[in-house]
Amino acid sequence: MEPLTLPEVTNIAGVAALHALLRERLVAADKAPLVVDCSAVRSIDAASLQCLLNTSREASRLGGRLELAGVSADFRRYADYVGLAAELIG
Repeated sequence: MEPLTLPEVTNIAGVAALHALLRERLVAADKAPLVVDCSAVRSIDAASLQCLLNTSREASRLGGRLELAGVSADFRRYADYVGLAAELIG
């Protein structure tokens, strides 16, 4: 399965669509890693990070995992700012 690429600006305006897409991809992955490409992200908000965290937890519950690939410096900075870097990125 192709990685899901997050847009340059990932924010609450698109979080419902992101949640639905992640959920769809998670079911389709069937325990295989769900890879999300974060390399293009220049701005991400807490709602979107929380959506990714919830998906990561759901993937674990289902026996799979969420993999964030190509994490940009901006993504890392925002995740660190809200205290989710350790849980999302490692």
